[in-house]
Amino acid sequence: MAKKSKKRKKDSREKDWKDREGRGKGKHKEREENDMKSEVEKIGIAKPTSEPVKELTYQQEVIKTFLPLIFGVIAGIISFFVTGDLRTRDPLSIVVLVLTIYINKFIMPNFDIELQGKDWAGIGFLTFTTWYISWTLLLNI
Repeated sequence: MAKKSKKRKKDSREKDWKDREGRGKGKHKEREENDMKSEVEKIGIAKPTSEPVKELTYQQEVIKTFLPLIFGVIAGIISFFVTGDLRTRDPLSIVVLVLTIYINKFIMPNFDIELQGKDWAGIGFLTFTTWYISWTLLLNI
């Protein structure tokens, strides 16, 4: 009886040592992966396929950056002339800003640039900041 308990203690110590060393985990991990594969096959879930992202050239990246900047300045100038001296027409200048941001949707494909969701945040931010700066500078002249 005493030998069995000593043997059990020795076995448990070896298991602890193997776990600390990372041994013995490989079989368990492989078993989980095989179980998961079989579950996926049973359910019929296909692996998600992602479309390859088209890499843009340096020239296209520059165009994608500077076009919203140019449109922002144009929107600022248009907003200045639309509002004139009347402060009641200020909301109309925001409409001009939104339209110039939307124009990018039709201009960018002419330069072989496909816009994704994350691109719109950058385009909107660049257009807004240059619109605001140019419009404010023109109002203070």
